[in-house]
Amino acid sequence: MPKVGEAVRRVRVFTALFLCATGAQLQAYSPKADQPVRNVKLEKIAAGLAETLKMHKRIQVAVVSENDRVVSVEPFLSGDGYRVEFERAFLDQLNEEELTAALAHEVGHMWIFCHPPYVHTEALANEIALKIVPRKPLEALYAKLWTYTSVTGNLVEVLGAEKP
Repeated sequence: MPKVGEAVRRVRVFTALFLCATGAQLQAYSPKADQPVRNVKLEKIAAGLAETLKMHKRIQVAVVSENDRVVSVEPFLSGDGYRVEFERAFLDQLNEEELTAALAHEVGHMWIFCHPPYVHTEALANEIALKIVPRKPLEALYAKLWTYTSVTGNLVEVLGAEKP
């Protein structure tokens, strides 16, 4: 049987570990933490693009401090819509046409979600996007994205060959 001093030491170690873990969680959920900001203007643009493709789902657009994919879309768990997230620093570099092109690309992914068994690829999302926006803003968008991420890409691979 451990001595009283040893038991007290174990309780203190457990308490310290518990407080550290709890403190980390409290910090992660702090109201002061950087929260996503919804962008109603972009939501209206996205809804208009989706309507052009006869998609009638709710779309929420949020601006976040970091996004591993820079711009991304995920379906709501409820299945009644989608959430697009833009990384703030990248969003700030885009003009109106490029913003619309980025949203058209994400709406392309939404269309794919609604039409199984299609596989999500950048090329297919862009094929859908090209039905609702011109090619030039998508080209400019990819140029900025590849500069922003320090990745070199191939426009023919992601947008297809330019039509004469």
